[in-house]
Amino acid sequence: MEPFASVVNTTDLFETVAAAFVASLAIALVSSLGIWGGTKYVDYSQEGRGVTALLALGVGVFGLLATVGIIGLGIALMVTK
Repeated sequence: MEPFASVVNTTDLFETVAAAFVASLAIALVSSLGIWGGTKYVDYSQEGRGVTALLALGVGVFGLLATVGIIGLGIALMVTK
């Protein structure tokens, strides 16, 4: 087992796996917010609930912008490393 440990740095490998797991949860959450906000906006606006529809639209826009931001941050980190 000793040759394996000298070839692979398990600490760096674990940190990479943990960071990928956290990033995948974050992108799933914020993209879900974007989808939820868009669909609820349509539902609420058809029901005539204008203020609630605008709040849902705000959540959707936040989710969209956060998704684009996370993707941009990921690309920037990959390019600089």
